[in-house]
Amino acid sequence: MITEQQRINRRNHIGSSDVSALFTGEDGKSLNPFSTALDIWCEKYYNVTPLDETDAMARGNRYEASLIEFARDELGCQIVTDPEKMNFVCKDHPVFACNLDGIATIDGERVIIEAKTTSMAGEYGLPGTDDVPFTVNLQVHQQMLCTGLKKAYVVALLGGFRLHEEIFEIDRDERIIKAITDRGTQFWNDHVLTGIRPPQNEPGSLDMFKRIIRVPETFAEVPDDVINLWSEERQARLDAEKAEKAAFAVVLEHLGDAEGAHLEDGRTFTYFEQAGADKLDRKELKQVYPAAYDAVSTPNRYRVARIKKA
Repeated sequence: MITEQQRINRRNHIGSSDVSALFTGEDGKSLNPFSTALDIWCEKYYNVTPLDETDAMARGNRYEASLIEFARDELGCQIVTDPEKMNFVCKDHPVFACNLDGIATIDGERVIIEAKTTSMAGEYGLPGTDDVPFTVNLQVHQQMLCTGLKKAYVVALLGGFRLHEEIFEIDRDERIIKAITDRGTQFWNDHVLTGIRPPQNEPGSLDMFKRIIRVPETFAEVPDDVINLWSEERQARLDAEKAEKAAFAVVLEHLGDAEGAHLEDGRTFTYFEQAGADKLDRKELKQVYPAAYDAVSTPNRYRVARIKKA
């Protein structure tokens, strides 16, 4: 679980998981498949709600201790994992901060231990080498920048046809360190401190912008064409959903009381009954078992986007 200090570091510094989103490939898109520079800017510039734990994050947390134990046995060393000792702010470049999964001492040298759980095993190369995804390479180099250490071991649980643990060894490369410090410092000074959105070819994440904590009863100056485009796309979606429902009604009309139909090209259409989650009478539960309802319920507030007529 993320500690309070880690939450503070994530807001006030560029973390190791942020770095790859600040770099783009030849196509101009972020090297991080899950985040962009605009997402990172949003998280640093605005007050945002905590990130909800995803299934991938939950798996990583679940297997981290096992991977650390595997690394301990394979490397033949003790690994320190105390969360209170894993937070680091770069002394030379305080814009950067990181929290480590572990630190070990091997042959008298302190090294970083980074645990990874991934289903993209094909992105990793031969164990024992530094052939890891570039996003991971950037992440551990940011950690080496913050700690001053010169080596990192990535212990990965690789998914695929079978699960297997492997260890990769990455030595500090000063060219990568310089690229991180240059890009991160420029991003922080030009965008986070000024509030100017970073230019890029891809939009930020909708989930990220929804996490912004908004100031009640305030209005921003937004170009009409931005809101009009959203309104048009929303209407197009509603029209498409309406047309899809009408087309489906025609399908069921032709199906009669059958559960399926065979198409001329060999495909089969089916309309089988599925077992879903049990229906819950929330009103009755609250009235009959109020204590149980209070124990399992949480407040549910959400925002709705609308355009009011002039």
